[in-house]
Amino acid sequence: MIYTSMPETFSKVLVAEDDNATARAIRRVFEKEGAQVTITDNGHDAASFMQSEDFLDVAILDVTMPGLDGVSLVQRMREFGCHTPVIMVSGSDSVRDRVRGLEAGADDYMGKPFNAHELMIRAKALCRRVQRGGNLPKKIQVGKTFCDFETHTAQKEGEPVHLTPLEWKVLRHLAFRKGHAVSRAEFNVRVLKIPHDLPTRTIDRHAYALRCKLDEDPLNPQHILKVHGVGYRLNEFTLIEE
Repeated sequence: MIYTSMPETFSKVLVAEDDNATARAIRRVFEKEGAQVTITDNGHDAASFMQSEDFLDVAILDVTMPGLDGVSLVQRMREFGCHTPVIMVSGSDSVRDRVRGLEAGADDYMGKPFNAHELMIRAKALCRRVQRGGNLPKKIQVGKTFCDFETHTAQKEGEPVHLTPLEWKVLRHLAFRKGHAVSRAEFNVRVLKIPHDLPTRTIDRHAYALRCKLDEDPLNPQHILKVHGVGYRLNEFTLIEE
């Protein structure tokens, strides 16, 4: 089955939940959607797993896990620039606890007991919002090049610069991530629409092509930077507000 990163399907899901019955129920509904589900029963293992993975569709985190609680975990994730969508679950459904979870960086919050199918539907909606990008950049300046994502036009010192449709998508995703490193797995899923674990160097070719067009010296790039062992990030660019 080809994974296309549409909101109707999942690839990889993390469930950090110390209640075995709840974890199994969540795994069943996500596996029916084609997801590869990893379960951990404590926060430290969840943190280690997330650090070792190139790409996750969504993480389901219990608030009261042993070792490292869910609120501390999601806060640490966000501090280190991890943008994986997070749904927090808890036996307490008070307004105070919801606020704590959401302020720490969770994208959604569900109190127990909950319906696992509803959790999966919420995860689909969350992934759909992430895929659409929320506030995708409309115009940016990269060095001497002005790029308009709405009209797909670029100019460098008054001269037009031609970007292929896929180069536009790669550049916009890099700009959307605001200087954070983007892994090859994320490029595969979000931009190329192929399985996250498919071994391919396609993104490297597009990144080099962008270097040749946007950087003054492609062999000594200042903007399209390679992050060793991860992927690429867009450096020293300006978002142009309308």
